[in-house]
Amino acid sequence: MGLKQSYQINQKQLHSLALTQSMKQSILILQTNLIDLSDYAQNVSMSNPLFDVNPMISKREVEMSTTLFNNQQEHQTVYDYLFDQVHLTMRDTPLSVVVLVLIEHLDEHGYLLTKDEDLLQELSIDQVTLMDAKELLYNLDPPGVGAQNLLECLSLQLQFKTATPASTLALKILDNCSNELIEHRWNEISKMLGVTLTEVQSAFKVIQTLTPYPFTENKLQNNYIVPELIVRNHKGKLTLEVTKYGYPNLVFAEETYNELQKSTDLEVQSYVKSKYQEYQALKRNLDRRIQTISMIGRIIIEAQADFFLHHSGPLNPLLLRDVAQKLDISMSTVSRTINGKYLQTDFGVFELKYFFTKRSNPKSDHSVPQVQLKIQTLISKEEAAHPLSDQKLVELLGEAGIKIARRTVAKYREQLGILSSSKRKNDS
Repeated sequence: MGLKQSYQINQKQLHSLALTQSMKQSILILQTNLIDLSDYAQNVSMSNPLFDVNPMISKREVEMSTTLFNNQQEHQTVYDYLFDQVHLTMRDTPLSVVVLVLIEHLDEHGYLLTKDEDLLQELSIDQVTLMDAKELLYNLDPPGVGAQNLLECLSLQLQFKTATPASTLALKILDNCSNELIEHRWNEISKMLGVTLTEVQSAFKVIQTLTPYPFTENKLQNNYIVPELIVRNHKGKLTLEVTKYGYPNLVFAEETYNELQKSTDLEVQSYVKSKYQEYQALKRNLDRRIQTISMIGRIIIEAQADFFLHHSGPLNPLLLRDVAQKLDISMSTVSRTINGKYLQTDFGVFELKYFFTKRSNPKSDHSVPQVQLKIQTLISKEEAAHPLSDQKLVELLGEAGIKIARRTVAKYREQLGILSSSKRKNDS
């Protein structure tokens, strides 16, 4: 089955049901920036007479007020987004290196179209290692990334969803009845899997909520920056404020709802019920978005308090996994939430992902930037005629409570652009 053919068949009703699926809507709202969020809510309200959307501020005003911030920021590509996830969630191992190479092989839609045999030859690895690396790639956000065809892409997306009878059946249909699905032969699918026609239709609705492409090339590029969190320093005490600057405000049409509820027409009653549920789902998902961003913001402030208080210095180690465990949510949810979201301080605006740094080693309490700063400081105080060797740096760092290997010191030193001790030596 060709990718192009499958995409055309599944695209027809893809968007018509997406807005009524609470789970997909929740994910979409989490990863959407504020500039586009009001537009999205407005689009939903256009087909729902039970509510209107009043943005807290117009899009033009937001654009004008954030242009300065925009000029100071670099756009992030989807590949940068995936690389960041690998660096923040995986240890530096040969397997993680393979994952990074696989990301480089993704096409502009997130598909891994390079054949396995070509990857095995290029990377000089065995089949098991490749399969393990692909499994790690599949677990990255957005769901479906790394798929090698449309069916696999849809299946991977389904695996990220909470298991329900409909989603479980949908997965079976994709795995066993792809040709029947493409031709909409519902009765045959029903007989093949031993389920009712109603169950097949419910499963098909789940499939329609999926997307044919994990991402598009400019998915993560925002034209403007609107900080959603504000950190204030009141005499050494940090506070967090969630700004609703540019946030869509849903206004429920109480009179319209009451009038429609009086109808005795069953179709009208069903229509009102579905539109009311749609309104509630949108309101709930908007509230959940604020709550999730706020909770993550509090953990960031707690972990990086020194940075916010002193306006400089290296960040403490903080991983997506740390936040996910504290909030009892998935790492993909954390990743979606922090991407493209910004925090404002009195000394600058920062993307939330800026505050996530790796530990220098899995058992260390020090982040990579902290160790690098310590190395830089030690070297800045060395005697020109007797520069510190990497081994000596290891010993001095150990005295400071930082246990680190010599090869790691060498790597950090090179990353800082500092020459080796032999080349720093100055006998004059």
